[in-house]
Amino acid sequence: MLCLTIVALMTVPLVGQASAATPSGSQIRKAVSGAKRSKQLWATVNVCDTHRHPDTLGIRGQVPALGFSSSISIAISVDFWNPQTKRFKPDPGTRRLIRLGSPTAGVHQQGITFKFDPHAGRFRGNATFMWKRGGKLLGQTDRVTTGGHRDADFGDPHGFSAATCTIR
Repeated sequence: MLCLTIVALMTVPLVGQASAATPSGSQIRKAVSGAKRSKQLWATVNVCDTHRHPDTLGIRGQVPALGFSSSISIAISVDFWNPQTKRFKPDPGTRRLIRLGSPTAGVHQQGITFKFDPHAGRFRGNATFMWKRGGKLLGQTDRVTTGGHRDADFGDPHGFSAATCTIR
């Protein structure tokens, strides 16, 4: 059984980012390239089978805005560990699209939780970050979950950030 919940959005302003009404192609390419390389772009496991959230995997992503209005989305999916192949494999039916709006500046977080049956195994998350303007895809990039993101909101326990989660 799989249930999911989307959890709150967090926005942190970035100092010195200007907003351009109509960016040039060069400005768009530079902004997307910078966002893709940013240390502010990440995905993490922020909830993992806790007392308050049993049999639950929480995945959270953070993404920077481009400095001009663009719609930002995160597509989050789950991979499960296959002990026979010793690799993570996509867990069918777990991909969810989260829309963060059209901010011009700052970094923005959003997350989702997935509820599994007890003893479901080991999981990690995948996040595809997308920036669009006028319905046109400006850029996208993928990240698997990593740990150590102390600024990840809504962790259980507070400040929790990991690369994987085992549902016991």
